[in-house]
Amino acid sequence: MANTNITEIIKDKIKHLPLTDASVFEIISLLNDPESNFEQIIGKLSPDIVVRFLKMANSAYYSREVRSINYAVRLLGYKKMAQILNTSLVMDHFAKRSNFENFNFNKFQTHAQFCAAVSRILGEILDYSNPEDLFTVATMHNIGKLVIAVYFKDEHKRIIVLKKSKDISTTEAEQRILNITHAEIGALVLENFNIPRDICDVVRFHHAKNRILPEEYDFQLELIARESARIVGNFVLPEEMEPLEIINRLKETIRKGREICQEEVRIEMRDKGYNKVFPLLLEQASALVYKNLKKILQERK
Repeated sequence: MANTNITEIIKDKIKHLPLTDASVFEIISLLNDPESNFEQIIGKLSPDIVVRFLKMANSAYYSREVRSINYAVRLLGYKKMAQILNTSLVMDHFAKRSNFENFNFNKFQTHAQFCAAVSRILGEILDYSNPEDLFTVATMHNIGKLVIAVYFKDEHKRIIVLKKSKDISTTEAEQRILNITHAEIGALVLENFNIPRDICDVVRFHHAKNRILPEEYDFQLELIARESARIVGNFVLPEEMEPLEIINRLKETIRKGREICQEEVRIEMRDKGYNKVFPLLLEQASALVYKNLKKILQERK
């Protein structure tokens, strides 16, 4: 089958991915309705969604104990609840089809969760204003790999063989076999599930190098997401550790990093502007986080 034909089949398959039950979309509609209130939303929650909201509210991401769903939904807020549901739609779709060959779904999820933790740490150091978006991107950035593993098993096997035999990256092997990468596929999937455009673009370009970012674009989101994935890729991820636990273990790193960045901004902003200063701040924050992660996690050889 020609690569161009495979590409078109992939795009067509994505367009027709089945969605989840209507009750979830009813809740999302309420979250998007400026006239709705928390009581209306709580009244629509199914037990499994209640569990998800409580689990997130009680995670190290929020650093507090939450027993009441009423408190949980107020703590999370409309935007965060919508993002949890949107990402759940996508992940549930593939989890229900989890008869994977040559693909470790648990490892995939662990990697995403560690990326979420590291991106949260970098976001706090750099005082990024939309931490919920960092969580969504970290969770979903490799979703294209799931699409390939679930729906294109033969091509997935060929990609693995080619990657090992030629000692090339996964992205290059995907391009040779499919004429499209998992990053592009992931963005198409998220667009199909009505995930916001800026998040889709970050997923689409998360392997891009020397990319010129368009004006009026959330360049911080893309740069932090890409850097967190790079950092996590350099460590062996322990199965016994709760990924978001590292947020608590690096509290002092976050405090020190914020002090350094605030001083750098005070000195450099007058001459350079934030667009030019930010990559330098990210580089410093990344080095600090990496140094302290080495005390907790084992580096890959």
